[in-house]
Amino acid sequence: MKEKYITRYEAAKGQSYTFIGWRLCITRKGIRFVKYFSDLKFGSPDKSLTAAKLLRDAMLEDMARGVPDYRDFFNRYRRNTCKK
Repeated sequence: MKEKYITRYEAAKGQSYTFIGWRLCITRKGIRFVKYFSDLKFGSPDKSLTAAKLLRDAMLEDMARGVPDYRDFFNRYRRNTCKK
């Protein structure tokens, strides 16, 4: 199943993975927001995907109300930590 703005991401260094999880990426007016959701941190691929979807949905809902400055908007969400 394909999720808009969310992709599976696995970063490898040598023969081991340094990160396995999901990547949320939204770009507006040339400004990119990227946040990673680790399977290890959230406990499973399903839980990390759920966290990514929750943040994506919250961001899209806020954007629908209008955003004057995407840089400030994205910075607010970068500082927001997602709970397990």
